Amino acid sequence: MSLWRNITNSLIQRLKRDPNYRLDPNLSLAGLWAIFAYRTPAYLRGKLYQFTFQRCAGNLFAGAHLTLRSRRFMRLGRSVILEDYVAIDALSQQGVTLGDNVTIARATTIQCTGVVRNLGVGLQIGHNSAVGAFSFLGAQGGITIGSNVIMGPKVSFHSENHQFTRLDLPIRMQGESRQGICVQDDCWIGSGSIILDGVTIGEGSVVAAGSVVTNSVPPYSVVAGVPARIIKSRKNI
Repeated sequence: MSLWRNITNSLIQRLKRDPNYRLDPNLSLAGLWAIFAYRTPAYLRGKLYQFTFQRCAGNLFAGAHLTLRSRRFMRLGRSVILEDYVAIDALSQQGVTLGDNVTIARATTIQCTGVVRNLGVGLQIGHNSAVGAFSFLGAQGGITIGSNVIMGPKVSFHSENHQFTRLDLPIRMQGESRQGICVQDDCWIGSGSIILDGVTIGEGSVVAAGSVVTNSVPPYSVVAGVPARIIKSRKNI
């Protein structure tokens, strides 16, 4: 058991380029085999996709039933994980850039352009960040997510708004406004949170589950509610 653990731990350290990575000591041999059984097909599928992107710097772990459109607008770092049923349409001005060790969890949708009469801006995610399962990232107005950002499931980003000032035209014909969304490094976005256009979430901040973030958040803040308000500063904890 210790031999298999050491081999697996060493392999993950190399893939992640993190010499401090350690497997949970409670992980059984059956658990290790389950990891290999899931990751090996994902690794092999990744090899089939790897050369279809604008850039892929290293190994890709590609889940089953992926939908990847406009791959030539996608740039991937090393050891990126795209889990089962992820859907990405990267068609946009800047495309999609995913840093090293980025995970896009199961059934997440990334949409960079809504209508081709007005190309979207695109998405950038830094190193070691993860998007939770069943999330939605609408990157029409541009989304920038820093490094070491973690998210719960069912988080949604909406970086575009519809204009609706005129009464003589349908709303769908009045155009869109775009300011973009920025999540700085080392943030935690709780499950079910909604992040709206024009918001910057400052470095080291925490967004409580179920929050609707309508205004920018100073660094190291903890926010909660609908709409989200600052409830404390991490500097004072």
